[in-house]
Amino acid sequence: MNENQKYFVAKVSLDIPDLESGRIKIKKEEKLVMGYSVTDVEAKITKKYEGFASEWRITAVVESKIDEVIS
Repeated sequence: MNENQKYFVAKVSLDIPDLESGRIKIKKEEKLVMGYSVTDVEAKITKKYEGFASEWRITAVVESKIDEVIS
């Protein structure tokens, strides 16, 4: 991790069609993303969901309190 990078929590909502009822169900996900800024994180998420079959949107991006990931 570059010293200028931080961790961000990005919230993404996905519109998933329910095949049984025909209704749209909203699935909410949280992603931990390493980036330089909110704009950088938004670009990374957009690239990940590029070509995704259902509608999706980023609902929030906030800087995480996590300062290190140890593996």
